[in-house]
Amino acid sequence: AGPDEKRPGKRRHLPPTSAMPPAEESDTSREGDVVAFELWRLPGDFFSLEPEAQWEAFARITVQPKKVSQPRQACELTFSEDLTVSAFLLVILGVPLLIPGVFLLLLAMGSTYLKWFVAVVLVLAFHPIPKYKASHRRSRIGVLLAKYFTATVLLRREAPGFEHAGTAEIDRNPPRAPVVALACPHGVLNFGAIIWVFFSRWICGREQYTAGVSAVQMVPGLRYLVAPLWVIRVDRKSLKRRLQEEPQILDADGKPSSTRALRRGGMIGIVPDGIAGIFRSKPGEDVLFIGKKRGLMRICLEEGAMIMGGWFSGTSDLFHIVVDPLGIMEWISRKMQVSLFLFFGRWGLPIPRRISVTLCAHVVQAEKKAAPTEEEVEALHQTVYGGMSRAFEEMRHFAGYPERRLVVL
Repeated sequence: AGPDEKRPGKRRHLPPTSAMPPAEESDTSREGDVVAFELWRLPGDFFSLEPEAQWEAFARITVQPKKVSQPRQACELTFSEDLTVSAFLLVILGVPLLIPGVFLLLLAMGSTYLKWFVAVVLVLAFHPIPKYKASHRRSRIGVLLAKYFTATVLLRREAPGFEHAGTAEIDRNPPRAPVVALACPHGVLNFGAIIWVFFSRWICGREQYTAGVSAVQMVPGLRYLVAPLWVIRVDRKSLKRRLQEEPQILDADGKPSSTRALRRGGMIGIVPDGIAGIFRSKPGEDVLFIGKKRGLMRICLEEGAMIMGGWFSGTSDLFHIVVDPLGIMEWISRKMQVSLFLFFGRWGLPIPRRISVTLCAHVVQAEKKAAPTEEEVEALHQTVYGGMSRAFEEMRHFAGYPERRLVVL
C-alpha cells in the first residue's frame, strides 16, 4: 500500500483549508521573526569553498526580508551564466519531448536510421549514473539554478529546530529526525524544491531523499536533473525505511561531519499534489490540490515526524501547461502513473521563464502515535496545510504577491 492509501472507516470531515482566515487577519506582529536566505547571492564557487568560508557566505546572504508590492525581479545573470542554465534546462526538458516526435517521424518514413535512433535512446536511458554522489549535490549547477530563479527561502526563526538555520550551529544540532519536507506545488517541475536539495544542509543541517516515480530516473535528459534528488519509491515501506534511517551526524573522531560529506537518512522530501498538481497548475493562481489523500499524514504520525510544509511561490508562473478540455491526458497519466502533457515557457521553448521563486515555510511537529485514528490524521492534515496557507498569507508580501491567496483543495 502506498502513502496515499484509503483506510476503512468513517472519516470526520473538518473545514477545508481554503476556509482559513484571510490575510487581513494574519498576525503581522510576527513579521520581524521572518528571516530570508537569498540563495541567488551565493558565490559561483560556493561548493568548492572551505566549510568555514561556506558558513561565512551563508551569513552574508541571511537578511531581514523587505515587503514588495510586485513580484521580485529576477536577478542579473551574465551572458555565460544565462546561456549555461538555459542550455541545461533545454536539454533536460526538451529531449523527453523530442524523442516521441522523432521516433514517429522516422517510423513513418521507414527510415533505416530508426534502429540507430532507438539504440541511442536506450543508451541515454540506461547508462549508469551513480547514486548518492557528493558531486551531484555539490555541483555549480545548483548555484546557477538558484541565480536563474532568484531563489529565496523564508523561514521563521521561532520554528522548532530551526533557531540556528543558516549557521554552523544547525550543522552540529540539526532538527530532530525524522523530517518530512513538503514541496508545493508540483507544476511542471518544482524547481524551488530542486534548488532546496543543494542547500538544505546549510539551512536545516540535513539532506533529504526525494520520493518520486522511479521511471524518471530512466528518462533521457531529465535523469541528469534527477541525480541530485536521491529518488526513492513513493510507497509506505520505502518512506518509513528512509525516515527511520539514522543519519551520520558525527565523523570517525566524534565531531560533526564536514559539509563536504553527505548526510543521508532521516529526511525525505515529497511533492504531495502529484499528477493533479500538474494539470491544475495555472499562471497567476496559487492552488494546491490534495483531495482525500491522507496516507502521508498517517506515516508522519506513526514516525513522529517534523513536517516542513513549503509553498514555492512563482512555480505556477514558470510554464504554461497545455491541457485538453476533456481531461483525457490527465486520466491516462493517472492510469499509467507517468505524467503525459505538453508545456512551454521562455521563448516558447521548454525552458522555464525567469520568475523569482520564493519558499514560504511552515514547520509542524507531529506527535508520535503507534496507531493514529482517522480523526488524528485529519487533524494533522488541517494543521499542516492550513498552517502552510496562513504562512503564505503572512509572508506573501515578501515574495511580491500581496494580493494572492493559497487555496488548498
